[in-house]
Amino acid sequence: MIEDKIISACPTRHKKLVRPAKIAATSPDTQVKIYNKSAYYVIKDCADITLKYLAHFAYSQLSDPVGSLRGKISEAEITDFVGRSATDSCTRQLLQVILTDITPTGTIKPREVVTDFSIADGEDVYGDYDYMDEDPLDIEDVIIKESVIDINNAPEVINKLKAAFM
Repeated sequence: MIEDKIISACPTRHKKLVRPAKIAATSPDTQVKIYNKSAYYVIKDCADITLKYLAHFAYSQLSDPVGSLRGKISEAEITDFVGRSATDSCTRQLLQVILTDITPTGTIKPREVVTDFSIADGEDVYGDYDYMDEDPLDIEDVIIKESVIDINNAPEVINKLKAAFM
């Protein structure tokens, strides 16, 4: 699973939580004596949340997640991951995070402002000191929109992930 690959690449000690969390999610009282019912469920639920969201945390700990995982994920794992994201909200959230990293939504390109500084005969070069025809800081036409991937289009998502990780 992609989540396992992400967790394995995590540089922190938290990557070793999977096995203990699996045990605690099913048997919170393993190797401990619990005297309080609420403590039992705190341990159980924390373990359950760890299993669901550890991959998200691990992904956030990677300085270059896409680069770190490139070449380590198979096409079958990508297809499985995208398929599971259709029905599992945690997997879908992780997919959205990954797609955000590999699919830019827009880039800002500095606009070239060309100004003619030559002086024509008789021109009042100080006359427009307080006035400009256009605002050079107006970036409306500077944002280059790039296509945003539709997370519900499985073939498109699979191809995008394959391009990034394979």
